[in-house]
Amino acid sequence: MNADVIIVLAIIAVAVVLFVTEWVRYDGVALIVLLALAISGVIPMSRAIEGFANPAVVTIAAVLVLSGGLYRTGVANLVGAQVMRLAGDSPVRVTGLMMLTAGLMSGLMNNIAATALLLPVVLDIARRLGMRPSRLLIPLSFAALLGGMTTLIGTGPNILLSTVLERSGQGSFGLFSFTPVGAAALVLGVLYMILAGRHLLPDRPTDGDEAAGDVDLRGRYDLGETLFCLRIPRGSALDGRSLVQARLGRALGIDLLAVRRNGQLLRAPEPEFLLASRDILIFEGRPDAVDGLRAWGHLANHEESEDTLWRLVEDATALAKIEIAPNSSLIGSTVRSLDFRNRFQAHIVALRRGDEIRSASFQETRLEAGDTLLLLGREDRLQQLRYADEFSSLGWTDIGTATREYDLHRWLMRLQIPEGSALHGQTLAESRLSHAFDLTVLEIQREGGSGNGNIFLPQASDVLRSGDGLIVEGNPESYAVLGALQALEAADARPSLREIESERVGFGEVTLAPSSNIVGKTLGEIFFRESYGLTLLAIWRGGRTIHSNIRLGGTRLQFGDALLVYGQRKKIQLLARDPRFLVLTAELREVFRVGRAPLASAIMVGVILAASLNLLPVYIAALLGALLMVFSGCLKGNEVYPLIEWRVVVLLGGMLALGLAMEESGTAELIAREVVGRAAEAGPRVLIATLFLLCALAAQFVPTSAVAVLVAPIALSTATELDLSARALLMVVAVGSSCAFLSPFGHPVNLLVMGVGGYKVTDYTRVGAPLFLLLLLLVVFYLPVVWPI
Repeated sequence: MNADVIIVLAIIAVAVVLFVTEWVRYDGVALIVLLALAISGVIPMSRAIEGFANPAVVTIAAVLVLSGGLYRTGVANLVGAQVMRLAGDSPVRVTGLMMLTAGLMSGLMNNIAATALLLPVVLDIARRLGMRPSRLLIPLSFAALLGGMTTLIGTGPNILLSTVLERSGQGSFGLFSFTPVGAAALVLGVLYMILAGRHLLPDRPTDGDEAAGDVDLRGRYDLGETLFCLRIPRGSALDGRSLVQARLGRALGIDLLAVRRNGQLLRAPEPEFLLASRDILIFEGRPDAVDGLRAWGHLANHEESEDTLWRLVEDATALAKIEIAPNSSLIGSTVRSLDFRNRFQAHIVALRRGDEIRSASFQETRLEAGDTLLLLGREDRLQQLRYADEFSSLGWTDIGTATREYDLHRWLMRLQIPEGSALHGQTLAESRLSHAFDLTVLEIQREGGSGNGNIFLPQASDVLRSGDGLIVEGNPESYAVLGALQALEAADARPSLREIESERVGFGEVTLAPSSNIVGKTLGEIFFRESYGLTLLAIWRGGRTIHSNIRLGGTRLQFGDALLVYGQRKKIQLLARDPRFLVLTAELREVFRVGRAPLASAIMVGVILAASLNLLPVYIAALLGALLMVFSGCLKGNEVYPLIEWRVVVLLGGMLALGLAMEESGTAELIAREVVGRAAEAGPRVLIATLFLLCALAAQFVPTSAVAVLVAPIALSTATELDLSARALLMVVAVGSSCAFLSPFGHPVNLLVMGVGGYKVTDYTRVGAPLFLLLLLLVVFYLPVVWPI
């Protein structure tokens, strides 16, 4: 074993650990592998990026574009309608025909795209037949995996293995070389699911007395437990305020769905909607949200005068005016995003821009050169700002001048935390005074007056106590809103889910599209509510529902999440045009270019014929087809690049470098001789079983394309060492690499249906294990008949 072999084995071990743990995103792992191989000298640096020019990478990218053309023209909807017509109302026929449809489509296009195409159709079928989605979606994902085995372009591993075979000098696989084994696997999978597998599928119980639509929503998202009503009392400060000014979501962490006024139900009101006394507000969220706010007690407003500022400045603080420099790095940033107070140890009391003065309402103002900031802070800290590049001048001002110039007495008040308040023991951050009400605490006065117990410009981690006096900057109207929210009354007028829907307003179910680039981001970071005007009510993830406005706002999205949104149906349809999302509600899905469906189908058939008759290489035929999809109008030019899964492209480019290193360093030959070769001593069927298990078990956690790239050199070396058929062994690798049936993490199609179907990890293992064993038997006993070893 030479040094290069040791380095390659070490790199493989690290890569597998990173793939399984997901500490690094899989495309990042591929780049780490590529760089490690090049820097260590295992492969020449000039050859390290050869993988990105590999025909397999080009073919996979082009197939994704072809799949996008079929999607945008609604081909799957037409197919789904035919499935509905043929299946009737028999669950067995529906399962069988749906799986065959998914399998056939996955053989002609990328299996992830095929699943995304059929997912809304299958959900619609489930709703019409009164079936739970969990009874159909694992069969859909498994059928897509099985269908991908049937042709060269059905899945990434097949394309890669054909390229590996061609590079070895033994020709390449044809478009339908995989069909005899893949078709048998698909038929076996369909028969298994119809006869036995469907009995292992979960069926989440729901309230059978509800209407079909209510069953789905109540059962999956528990909305029946989270709907409640509150009444605005007479004389409330909320009377005449808009929903934005009322701060219902930010202060209470709940979502307003509708307002009942004079017997009329106003659904999904706009942010500018004005509230009125005696309105009944219908919320989704935590019913005890107002109780938590009431537990604060009455924060008495003792002072609203110039004396408040005098007392504050006497505590070893000062007031200064400072101007934003012309080339300041602060220009264009908002006060809130800069975290100015923590960054510069000073608080912005007011902002002047020309003749305009902004006090207590400038957190979202973007700073401009020449803006003058009135700062409150300790004199030594303020002096340091004189030398900062962000500012051009610093001048001091006295309390009287500042008060007259900026009307500061209007924006300062002193609140008192009463005994027994729920604020006792909370940090400033936990209290949400600033986030919910824009009330900024400038000083905590403790022990009844000025002294050592006072905390000037407190940090978010400082703890509040009963009896504390708080010198607060903010709009007095915000304080009035706080009292009005504490005074909301319980109301027993909760409507049904069906009642808060109409032709114009309703619920929609959404998941992340396979090519979505927002995995790991929060909805706040992508400005979801601002962009679409929709309310996110809940997320279904891993068999459980995540509720509460506050928790959802900070929840990072994961692939496979199902999102329940509420709002105007036209806005949900607008969301369907965003390539990052896949709307699952049938009547709200994107309007497809159905007039071009025959043209898209013809282009796909042309690609298949050109490749299968060897008129063109597969990658050239696929590229030509992708170009025709755009020129024919099936796809728009700006839709092409979002369709390509660039992370997969990077994964393949990097991992192909590892495959090259395994061959040239002798690592593949060593593993073939010492590991797989020993299995071959027990007979060819044991060799096939060993190779299959090596691929299939790795495919449960490692990307299937990466598995194929890693094991292909071993299979080729085994074939050379033992004088066996390279094509037969690579066919074993192809089938094994696609057998990601035991966990949802082995392939994106499993994750795509996980949240929507309400599945747990164990559901995949329970349903997939028998199918896994059946395919092992198929490969061991049937594959050698078709591909003699």
